[in-house]
Parts: sequence; structure tokens; C-alpha cells
Amino acid sequence: MDEHGATMPSAGVAFADLPTSGFIRRLTFLSAMGLFLDGYDLTIISVALLFIKSDFHPSAALVGLVGAAATGGMLLGSLIFGNLTDRFGRRTMYLLDLLFFVVFTLLAALSQNMVELIIFRFLLGIGLGADYPISSTLTAEFAPTRRRGMLLVMTIAFWQVGAVVSYLVSLALLHTGPEAWRWMLATGAIPAILVMWGRRSIPESPRWLMAKGRSDQAMQVATKVAQSAGVTLSTVDNAGLSGSGTPPRLANFGRLFQKNLIRVTIFAALGWFFFDVGNYATVVFTPTILDHLKGATLASSVEASLALASFALVGLIIVFLIVDRVGRKWLQAIGFLGLGLVFITMGLLVHPAFGLFLGLFFILTLADQGPGSLTYVYAGEVFPTSVRATGHGFATAVSRVGALLGIFVLPVLMATLGLSAGLILFGICDLVGFGLTVWLAPEPKGQALANG
Repeated sequence: MDEHGATMPSAGVAFADLPTSGFIRRLTFLSAMGLFLDGYDLTIISVALLFIKSDFHPSAALVGLVGAAATGGMLLGSLIFGNLTDRFGRRTMYLLDLLFFVVFTLLAALSQNMVELIIFRFLLGIGLGADYPISSTLTAEFAPTRRRGMLLVMTIAFWQVGAVVSYLVSLALLHTGPEAWRWMLATGAIPAILVMWGRRSIPESPRWLMAKGRSDQAMQVATKVAQSAGVTLSTVDNAGLSGSGTPPRLANFGRLFQKNLIRVTIFAALGWFFFDVGNYATVVFTPTILDHLKGATLASSVEASLALASFALVGLIIVFLIVDRVGRKWLQAIGFLGLGLVFITMGLLVHPAFGLFLGLFFILTLADQGPGSLTYVYAGEVFPTSVRATGHGFATAVSRVGALLGIFVLPVLMATLGLSAGLILFGICDLVGFGLTVWLAPEPKGQALANG
């Protein structure tokens, strides 16, 4: 109101400052469910492998290929679909990527031999990998700046929710017979179909539309989102959507290595790479690792794995609550340091008892949640709109190279040099991740997304 008591017209709210409305929460949930499926699938295969080995009697190399197949598909899916998402839009890919997962998940469950299983799991991985850059980019581009870190952490946190649910499903199916692994794999298609249906109502990203020169459509979408939150949007010139005035730029991988982006590209890709070397291997083979310890049984190994996955949610809740207050950089750095030290400690123990090793695994799980969530968050924040999904897809693909390395190396090391060698290797990788974070990481907290 002015000095005479008259109501002043509202200046409107910038798009990046909109409240966290029901639409934003629904979008975040639907994006998070893509990560849920990855956590569900990667974790349930870790239990299914125990049955697959009894059913098909594969060599150690084939076991490694089954464990790594979906991750290999994710490498390809994130690389290709990330770039396609920048070229053709977020919404189109958001609707299609899970189709790969549904079709090939069901085919994997029907596999008659190891070759079929490996091929189908590779193909379902393409859909999972595609969802990483698509969901992260769409969530980041709709999220309010002051809550962006929290919403992206919530998205990646559903990976762990998927892991917990998969262990519960595994326990329910554990005693259904030698074909239990088929039911374990097939159940992943159910939530995927529901998520595909829910995503139909999500509009195109106004930031992407603006970057493509489609300003009228961008403002239509942004205005509807603002209205759903009960506020008035600012004009295009100050809504936080307008670009630099230059023509739309083509999304290509070469731009990631230009002078203004190469530092964040190296950081986002290599930091995630060194994290996933140990992370994916320990997730895929957690029941197998615990099953090797003194005093372990099949049921106790799966139950302990469930407890670890559930405990991870505690760490994620902590990160969720503080990420937009303390920032990303030091949360990730401290997590990397903790992971490195605990991995090396576990590796130096000689014939540890089940209880002691499990206790250290709990500490490891807590430390994991810093870099486990923030490598994903960083990749969604540090690139400009025109190459945001391409950059995230590239970082995801590089991280999956690390994941594949860990998944292949751990069974070989366990069979030759022993589990300790693998754990020490993972610890060294995490200490390298700590150094990269301290040296190269920017701090996106409170910063607007780059629109170039």
C-alpha cells in the first residue's frame, strides 16, 4: 500500500523465486521415481544374483557381466539421451525413456540363458541412464533457487528408497523357489508403468523453450506454473528466464570442453567417476560381500543389506535439510574423506567378524550420502541451459565407466587378492574425489542457473 492507503500493483515474482507449489512437488516426485527405479533395479539384482548363480552356474566373468550390464546401458543411455534432451526438449524424452526400462525388464525376467539376461539388462539400462539427465535437468529448471538443492537431493534420495523397497520385495520372494529371481526382476516394471502415466501432465521446461527462442511458449508455461502457486509472474525481461539475446546454440559435446565450461565438466564427471568406482560395486555385491563373512547366512546377508539401505536414508535426510544452508562443496568433500578413510580401514582388517564389519559398513553408508547425492546435484546445476542435459548426461556416462570398473574389478579381486584389496582401492578412489572437490568444485548454493 502507498502512503494514501491505496494498493500498489504487484511487481510479480521471478520464475526462479516461485514458491514450492504442488506442481513443483509433483514434478520432483515423478522425477525422483526414475531414480527409484535405478535404485530398485541395481539393488534387486544384487539379491537375484544369488539365485541366478544357482540356476545357470555362470563363471565369475559372467556374474560380473550380469551385474554390470544395466550400468553399461546407463552409460550409453545418459550420453545419447542427454544430448537429445537438449536438442528436442525435456518433456518428449521424459515420457519415452522409461519405455526401454519396462519392455526390457520384463524380457530380462524371462531370460532362458545368461546371454539373453545380459543383453536385456543392458537395454533396460539405456532407459535408466536416459532418466538421469532428463529428470535432473527438468527438476533443476523448474525448482526455486532457494530450494533447488533440497529438491535435487530429494530426487536422488529416491534411489535409496528404491533400494530399501527392493530388499523388502526380495525378502518376500526369497523362499519362493529357484525361480525367485525372475519375479524379483519383473516387479520393477510395475512402478515404471505408473510413473510413465503420471509424467504425461508435466509441461516442457520454460528455460529450454526460452533457450530455443520460443519465448511466448516459455511464458505461457511459466505463467501457468506461477498461477498454480497463487502468485503473479514477472515479465519476460525480469522473470529470470531470458537469455543473453544471442541466437539459440546447438547442444554438442564440444561445448563442454570450451574454456568457460571445461573446469566444471572435469569436476562433475571425474568426481562422480571416482565415487561410483566403489559405490556401485559395493551396492551390487553387498549381499555377496556379507555372505563371505564369518557367521553370515543368506537371510542374514539380505536382512543386513536392507538395514544398511534403510540407514542410508538417515544420511540423506541430513543432507536434504542442510544442503541449501551450508552449500554443496564441503558436504561432498567431507563425505569423500569419510568414505576413503572407512574403506581403507575395512580393507586393513584381517578376517573381521560379521558384526564388526557390518558396523563399519553402517558408517560407510552414512558417509556415502554426501557425494552420493551431491555428485548428481552438481551435474544438474553447473551447466548452462543449452547444454545442461548434455553435460549431465556426459557426467553420468563417465561415472558409469567408474561403476563398471568397480563392478568388474571387485569379483576378480575377491577371487585373487581377497576382499581387502578391493576395499583399499575404493578408499583411494574416494580420497582422489576429495581432492578434486576441494580443488575444482564451485558453490552453486543460492546462485541462479545459467541460461546461456
